Amino acid sequence: MKKIMFLMCFVLVCSVKIKGQKLENEYEKLREYAVLNNVDRFYNFYQQELDKDIQTENWKLYKQQLSNKIDNLYLLDETNRSFKIVGTSKIQFKEIDIYNKKSRSLLNKGINVWKVIQQLNGNKITIKIIEFKVTYKNKNYQFTNGGGSEIVFEYSCENRKWEIKPDIADL
Repeated sequence: MKKIMFLMCFVLVCSVKIKGQKLENEYEKLREYAVLNNVDRFYNFYQQELDKDIQTENWKLYKQQLSNKIDNLYLLDETNRSFKIVGTSKIQFKEIDIYNKKSRSLLNKGINVWKVIQQLNGNKITIKIIEFKVTYKNKNYQFTNGGGSEIVFEYSCENRKWEIKPDIADL
């Protein structure tokens, strides 16, 4: 009897753990999709700006800053920890631990960050990508918001999968 109870408990715990792992993998795929969608939009904007034929000094400075922004972009989660996205080729995100003392010299200059926040509410997952400039001055971290975007996924019980809502809103 004890063996049967033990085996039943073991099977139950294993099935709950496997189900939880599957959900976590689904959330990561949705987060990656949202980031890649944002990368495509940002990179297309960057290419359109480069194609403009304006020769003023201000425009040259703007293009240089935009290029620097793409080359030095960091990706953080809601707890300000770096994470990797597997499928990007247009923009290579850098990794950083912003609270590490070794990072402070880089943060004194300021870095460009995309912070990815995901919220589950019922059968909807909202993923917000907020653009920040992070600096460290006078022993304080400063997060300056530069806009962002939001994408909403809704779980369809009929199709048994997550579906993107058609309206993507800029913040």
